[in-house]
Amino acid sequence: MKRTVVLLLLVGFLFSVGFIYTPQEGSYLAYSLEDVPKPRAPLLPRITSAQQLVPFAKIILQRDYIGQRLGWSIKGGEKVLLIVNNRIHPWVVEALTTALYELRCPVEVIHQERKLVRWKNGTQEWADEALRLMEQRLSEDLNTPPAKEYPSWVGSGTPRPRNPGLRLTEEQLKNYDVVIGPHLGPRNQPGLISSLSYIATPELLASPRILFPGELMDFMETKIWAVIRAAERVRVRGVQGTDFSFTWFPEWWEIVEGTHPKIRSGADQSTFNTLRPGRSEYAVFAGHLLLHPRYGSIDGSDAHGVVMSQEGDWGHMWPPLAIHVNDGEISEIENGGFFGDFWRSSLELTKDIQYPGFARPGTGWLEEFALGTNPKVFGPMRVKELENVDGRDPQSISWSYARDRSGAVHGGYGTLGSKWWNSIYQMPAGHYHQFFFFLDYDVTTRDGRTTRVMDKGHLTYLDDPEVRAMAAQYGDPDQILREDWIPEVTPEGKIIRPETRLIPYDEWLAQLPIKPDDPRLIYRIPEHLKKFYGEDRIRFYDPEEFLEFYRSIGQIPVKRVSRK
Repeated sequence: MKRTVVLLLLVGFLFSVGFIYTPQEGSYLAYSLEDVPKPRAPLLPRITSAQQLVPFAKIILQRDYIGQRLGWSIKGGEKVLLIVNNRIHPWVVEALTTALYELRCPVEVIHQERKLVRWKNGTQEWADEALRLMEQRLSEDLNTPPAKEYPSWVGSGTPRPRNPGLRLTEEQLKNYDVVIGPHLGPRNQPGLISSLSYIATPELLASPRILFPGELMDFMETKIWAVIRAAERVRVRGVQGTDFSFTWFPEWWEIVEGTHPKIRSGADQSTFNTLRPGRSEYAVFAGHLLLHPRYGSIDGSDAHGVVMSQEGDWGHMWPPLAIHVNDGEISEIENGGFFGDFWRSSLELTKDIQYPGFARPGTGWLEEFALGTNPKVFGPMRVKELENVDGRDPQSISWSYARDRSGAVHGGYGTLGSKWWNSIYQMPAGHYHQFFFFLDYDVTTRDGRTTRVMDKGHLTYLDDPEVRAMAAQYGDPDQILREDWIPEVTPEGKIIRPETRLIPYDEWLAQLPIKPDDPRLIYRIPEHLKKFYGEDRIRFYDPEEFLEFYRSIGQIPVKRVSRK
């Protein structure tokens, strides 16, 4: 009797504090709405000229590039080639060129027209066409580069037409010290990152995101990484019903270190993700912290549970897409509309293909769970004054842009670890993203301690006393470390855009906790991080080294094999 009373009291307590919540019928809200962070959005400046953007352009141009943080390390006087397309607002182009002139940099600008594709990404037509092309490619020999040029299946993974872009010869590159543009990323690396998309509109360029101190982000990420690197067990839960867990086996770190006996990956060998001995000592990679192993799969992978989200590379999905994961790979997909149908068909088409670097055949691997760390990143918002303004309406900001906000996460599923092989043979990689904004992430480290890294989407390290002390060196830590953008959650569990408004530019500038003329914002990679992100860490891999390695273990040539 005593035991029954205690149990009833415990259950009552759990209900009272929100640990147990029964959603209403038709709702996907797994928590009490009262426990969900309240929505908010930053005030935006009323921008009336390109000149107002120049101070922000100068910061980006002068600072060093590291991970998700743009920069071109301009010192002054360099010869610059700026490549832009029609998706970059003219004021942004003018601000960049003006800033370069003020930095005494001769600049040549190439305007490139970006044509509309035959079908719009994220539509039923797109899904049908993508599946048709996938079926066609998979009907051909897997180990012979096709004569036909297929869509680019790698990168973010969503099938899209190839964009050949502007490719410069080595001779042409000699005419410039720095090349800036959507087809050549920082440090002139072709195809490294579609960099200018991050600042494509006046509102994205004149943003507190640009002003968040790199030194502060480095410090915070070092603290987070110390916990991740010591992780043994992880549980992830979310407002829309996500609930899965996995073991962080030491074997996963062998992949990150490039020492695994059965897995090798080019893994974008650049400042992003270079996998070499010692690489796991610091965040892989800055502003995009590794919360789940990636680049391959191991036999013992034990990720299990359900992952739910309404936003992905392909757009909005309601009811939320539910991905069931067993032993590290997708076992079932529910909901998702036409994209859910496409993804299920894609998994069926590739279920017997043994991609190099993966424990079993198929393309349903949970291989990425990456954390954003900048509290000043914002996502789509409703701003009445900018509604339907061509190229500037904040409602059209991609949810993928918001994934870099502190506490936001994007999950990736597929075979990105074999990107080097997929690129050669134009094979579907299936690296599809989901975006999450209200997750709990609890880590049990190898010494038995438990740490909550995120609490319903709030990055707990923003509250760390040492992080706050460093932030105080720049201004009010409450304002500097405040997450400016939190989407709204409805009683049904739907995540929607918050609402904000424009204010006069000078008024907006005055209320910023850090001003753009602060010289400390010109970030330089510190000495202790140069071995991870310095110039000497940049190299391009030779696919032949991976082909030879996988030949030696029998995964090249790639075969179709039956599932056990």
